[in-house]
Amino acid sequence: MNSSEMRETVRDVIAYDDARESAPFEHEVTLLTGVGLIACAFLTPSRTRAVLHALVGGALLLRAASGRDGLRKWSRERDAQPRSRILVSS
Repeated sequence: MNSSEMRETVRDVIAYDDARESAPFEHEVTLLTGVGLIACAFLTPSRTRAVLHALVGGALLLRAASGRDGLRKWSRERDAQPRSRILVSS
């Protein structure tokens, strides 16, 4: 699989995730799992495992905070749009 095919696959997954309905308590479970993995990172004697736990836990925390059912739902901001980049030409 070359990089353009991989990018297209990632775009398809993102489009699917944006179009689907969320599972009940999806972001809450993701948040708790992320916090649990970060807690495990502090308790794990192996540095490699601690780093892996922290990385996956951090990724899950970002996932829990993102999207239409993450912080947007909690803050009651319904139609939030991502900020568009302003292109400045020189």
